Amino acid sequence: MHIQSSSRYFITRDEYLEGEEISPVRHEYVNGRVYAMAGASDKHNEISFDTAALLKAHLKGGPCKTFLLDVKVEVSHETKNCYYYPDVFVTCEKEDVGSPLVKRHPKLVIEVLSPNSWRVDEGEKLKNYSLIQSVEEIVLIAQDWPELVMHRRSEHWEPMRYFLPDDRILFKSVNLEISLSQIYASIPFVAADMRPWYYQNLSQP
Repeated sequence: MHIQSSSRYFITRDEYLEGEEISPVRHEYVNGRVYAMAGASDKHNEISFDTAALLKAHLKGGPCKTFLLDVKVEVSHETKNCYYYPDVFVTCEKEDVGSPLVKRHPKLVIEVLSPNSWRVDEGEKLKNYSLIQSVEEIVLIAQDWPELVMHRRSEHWEPMRYFLPDDRILFKSVNLEISLSQIYASIPFVAADMRPWYYQNLSQP
């Protein structure tokens, strides 16, 4: 999701959480600064909802729950104090059941990338999500061309990239295997839809 603007003033965590409950605009919080979130594109929404639907159907009846768009995840680690709205995430911890607005123990976190959010999602957010001890996998999905990048704790967060429609993707954290085409089921890409040249050598953080 694109981050639109930031506050010039330091806001405490409690002030942020209190204000966010009544704000008509969602904000993310990073070490005392709040950042307003801009609206998402139709592609972004299609991919987010299709991915969440696949996870929700797979996890139905079990302890794990799928959330998207409007539920926050807390990052609290030494000097890091952040609240983000992942596009999709899964939590399986009982401690999260009694906290309807904020989850603190996500197992799987997914962000759908737009050109405006790419560097933040693949840089700051990837790094900060990895600080949450319960997180086993972080997945980044491009909205404008077929590409999924899997980062797994057990693999030291090294990126695994998938480009082809028939590529099989294993979400070990929730024991789900699907194809890349299922994630992009509502987005009919053509062969020319490829990662543009200015992202070809984009380094991983």
